[in-house]
Amino acid sequence: MMKPAWTVTYVDQGLLQFAGEIGLMSVGLEKNFNRYSLGGLYGVVPAEVAGGPLIETFTLRQTYQFGHWKRFDFYSGLNIFHVLGLDYQTSKFKDAPQGYYPIGSIRAILNLGLNIAITKNEERSFYFEAGMNDLWITNSIASSEEVNPTDFFSLGMGFKHRF
Repeated sequence: MMKPAWTVTYVDQGLLQFAGEIGLMSVGLEKNFNRYSLGGLYGVVPAEVAGGPLIETFTLRQTYQFGHWKRFDFYSGLNIFHVLGLDYQTSKFKDAPQGYYPIGSIRAILNLGLNIAITKNEERSFYFEAGMNDLWITNSIASSEEVNPTDFFSLGMGFKHRF
């Protein structure tokens, strides 16, 4: 069966992700360039879970596969995400002077992940990843005695379907 032209040119897989700091549920499209992939996701955290208003995110997702064994792919990634409508995490600290905390709506996450193919042709797969956002990385470097980096890892899991 011939693939539609738009999947060859622009995107070749869809993603559905649970958690991972870019939303409770995220959905997106991705283009795979051999070992490197680039994609975009839209995520939401419902108001009931957020403890406030609905949180929406847009994420640029980049991954690089550095290892492959049978149906397992090992990768590292960088997610850059934007939280719409509020300064992510900085709105909690209203007593701080204006500008004391860095811009909060744009964040980056460094992660390591494992992609497990479900089918032989690797058309469908599950992935698991652990990452830490840039604020926690800089805080753990600046205050290594006070901040334990293992407390701030985010875990995400998802499903990929190649078109």
